[in-house]
Amino acid sequence: MLVKLLTRKTLLFTLLLFSLIKVTAVYAQVDSVTASVDKNPAMADESIVLSVVAYGSANNSDFDPSVLEDDFVVGRTSVSTQTRVINFDTTRSTTWTTILIPRQEGTFTIPAFDVGGKSTQPITVRIIPVSAASNNKAREAFITAEVDVGQPYVQQMVKYKVKIHLATSLQRGSLSEPILENADISLIGKDKDYSEIVDGQRYRIIERNYAVIPQTSGQVKIKGPLFEAEVIDRSQNSFSYFNQTRPINRVAPDVVLDVQPTPSDFDGHWLPSEFVQLNEEWQPDLSQATVGEPITRTLTLSVLGVSEQQLPQISGRYPPDFKVYPDQATTASVTREDNVIAQRVENIAIIPNRAGNFVLPPVKVAWFNTLTKQTEYAELPARSVEVAASSTSTQTNTLPETPTPVLEPQSPSDLDNDSGSPLTPKVVTVTEKSIWSISSWVLLVVWLLTLLLWWLNRKPRTAAHSTTQELHTSELETENWKQLKSTLKGHKSSEIYPAFIKWQSSLADSYNTKLFDENDISSSELQEELKSMFASQYAQGDKNWKSDTLAAVLARLRKNIIKNKNNSSSLHPLYASQRVAT
Repeated sequence: MLVKLLTRKTLLFTLLLFSLIKVTAVYAQVDSVTASVDKNPAMADESIVLSVVAYGSANNSDFDPSVLEDDFVVGRTSVSTQTRVINFDTTRSTTWTTILIPRQEGTFTIPAFDVGGKSTQPITVRIIPVSAASNNKAREAFITAEVDVGQPYVQQMVKYKVKIHLATSLQRGSLSEPILENADISLIGKDKDYSEIVDGQRYRIIERNYAVIPQTSGQVKIKGPLFEAEVIDRSQNSFSYFNQTRPINRVAPDVVLDVQPTPSDFDGHWLPSEFVQLNEEWQPDLSQATVGEPITRTLTLSVLGVSEQQLPQISGRYPPDFKVYPDQATTASVTREDNVIAQRVENIAIIPNRAGNFVLPPVKVAWFNTLTKQTEYAELPARSVEVAASSTSTQTNTLPETPTPVLEPQSPSDLDNDSGSPLTPKVVTVTEKSIWSISSWVLLVVWLLTLLLWWLNRKPRTAAHSTTQELHTSELETENWKQLKSTLKGHKSSEIYPAFIKWQSSLADSYNTKLFDENDISSSELQEELKSMFASQYAQGDKNWKSDTLAAVLARLRKNIIKNKNNSSSLHPLYASQRVAT
């Protein structure tokens, strides 16, 4: 019994060993490989399913359909494997399924493929035009593509429109982007969904628009996008409770563009468009220009049919008496009625240094009109600017002494005049007698004595009033100085400058001293600090500017002014006449 049992086990082990060797031999090579298509001939807008089957052992990467990209649009490739074991006889197969969409009509050859050392047979495929299809059968889906300009200039925007026509119910779908080398392609707006009748058949239309900007001249080809979808299967054999779907694949036809180079006579930044506009805005109004006070000029360039990167810098010239602080420009794009409008906005802070009448030169932007094929200019005309002096600069005006006329009251008859004319006072010349009477002399002496007594009593009051006024202006200066110091701690230049102007005005009233002289800043150190403050607000300077140095400079200047004022007031004049004069 033991011998028989051992014999049976040995036989079973031997059989299993041979089976494993046979299975290993099966997995060690590819026995054969075949290739086939699902339709031949096929219409130009239809997809073809290419199936390659390898019998035996094969890797998933053994099949490469990239050699077909010259004649077809190669879609996704799916791989499936199948293994069967019958009476220890194992067979295995690997199937690659690839979607091919012809790019044009004609006869094409699908070459032989080498898979695991075995080759397929070449396949000749005939692609017929869509018009060759039966007129009685409507096409269930197709795609069209068109452009608005066939001969654009380099960097001119071309609107590329794709329309998907569907005569069946769409379950799901996706559309790839068109392809053009050396070009910028972007989507314009949102998809449109509507109905349209084509050749007597009603289709659902899904429209999508693209902006194509070629960067090189010459003959270029826009490869149409691929539409992959699942549609409801309405065949007679479909009686399932749930709707069954089937895949469809369509590709848009290629579009050829003849891109023109830049005209040789164009000078400047190349800007092809149909419409260009340049606007400006002043804040505050230009008529309120004052020495030392900043004015912001906003320049806006709007161009139709270009990208943001194509917009040029807006250059402007200013008089040498103006300090200019340009801010960083901002760009943006908007879509209106399937048109792309690019905008560039530049803000420039301008500070006049001197009062007077100035002329701002015109601002020009050259562009090429693609409709008229001519060079044109978007222009802002020259402007005349009247800059007023700063309110902090005090000027003494000497008025000539004029005699006071004597007004004679009008009579009632004059007041009752109904003519409606304004009442005009009558000027009467008073003629004084050269010989005075005794009573006049007496009255003169009494009047002089009264005037002397009034002057003696008024003098202390005048001095007291003057002292009170000085104390009032001094207190106002001190209060404004405290406000300025508090503002300086915040390091905000937009709040510091108004507080500085307010304090400087009270400083001039209190100590008869001003930090501005002839519409400019007398202290060079203070001038540099104010420049740094303006630069931090308007220019591309140090955005983290601190006001500590400016506060120290102002504190030192104020201390010197107060010290000099006290020293001069402590010295009394040597003569009484001088004291009376002061």
